[in-house]
Amino acid sequence: MPRQSIQSFLEGRTLVSQASNVSVRQAALLMAEHSIGAVPVLQGDRLVGIFSERDLLVRVVAGGLNPDSTTLDQVMTREPQTISAQDTLYDALEIMQTGGFRHLPVMSGERVSGMLSTRDVPLDVVLRRHKFYAARTWRPSEYPLPYRESPTSVGD
Repeated sequence: MPRQSIQSFLEGRTLVSQASNVSVRQAALLMAEHSIGAVPVLQGDRLVGIFSERDLLVRVVAGGLNPDSTTLDQVMTREPQTISAQDTLYDALEIMQTGGFRHLPVMSGERVSGMLSTRDVPLDVVLRRHKFYAARTWRPSEYPLPYRESPTSVGD
């Protein structure tokens, strides 16, 4: 699979999103129903944030907030990093690894067209990306070969 675009990878998938005024409980139920770990949060067609399992855990549960009266607007991650649908899965993995997060909204122009999770990306793409990264950053001088005695010095 050559450097596949995110758009072709997500083709046929339905975007699951939530409005910013929805309660945390409603969003959590929707996420559980669809077995997803995050949803883009929209105001109309505009992306205003992302709500993830981590937001639920850290900001709602650990924060002692009531999931029925707390809205996504109060606890979502604002201005999430995004990626273009024309970019590749490799690009997405780079952004997620560098940023330390697992969910990435996919944009087609100004509109959210999908959501990419690290668990969505096929294992062969992940392995090839890691292999490329390792080859790109490997410095032989930093890893000298093990010391070997020369044949003349053995038994001297």
